[in-house]
Amino acid sequence: MGKKTGYSWSLDISTTNVGMALWYESGDLVELKHLELKVDRSIPEEERYLHKAKLFKEYITTYKTRVKEVYGAEIENIFVEAPLSNTPVNINTTAKLLSFNGIACYILNEVFNKPPYLITVYQSRKLFCPELVKITKKRNGQIKETLSFPKNVDKKEYIWNKVNELEPQIEWFYTRNNTLKSQSYDMSDAYAVGVAGLKVLGIIE
Repeated sequence: MGKKTGYSWSLDISTTNVGMALWYESGDLVELKHLELKVDRSIPEEERYLHKAKLFKEYITTYKTRVKEVYGAEIENIFVEAPLSNTPVNINTTAKLLSFNGIACYILNEVFNKPPYLITVYQSRKLFCPELVKITKKRNGQIKETLSFPKNVDKKEYIWNKVNELEPQIEWFYTRNNTLKSQSYDMSDAYAVGVAGLKVLGIIE
């Protein structure tokens, strides 16, 4: 393989795991990974986000160097999924997620000297799953797009299934009961974010 430049990196960031997908400049997948943000439980809960931020910074600093050494390329584009602020979960959980996502984006900008592209959840799902987008034309001539998942189908499960079909070589994480761990969904979400970002930049169609 010849030396390549202009790699892209997509991330799905949560306060427990970070899914990450690395892409060749052609838009093909290099690798799909995850980082577990595990800290000592003896650390006071109100301080854990600082330790997780430190783990994240150490990891991405090392990863940046690794990509350069192993693949002979720089990471030029970084895509991060912007968290939903109106999800029906505990307000404290939402606040922590929004806060940590902002910290992580700051760290990415600091390490790579470039701000990440924020990809909304809607953008990610719409661009990764165009088969679910219904286009209707209103009376005034305007075009309306509606993203509609099949009834009784979990959105994350649908996305994971699609990634698994596209990339059958990926090894996922399972529980003892053979159910998918949350890390696997973080990875498949990172993949979807990457496809959306690559489409937004016109790297792939």
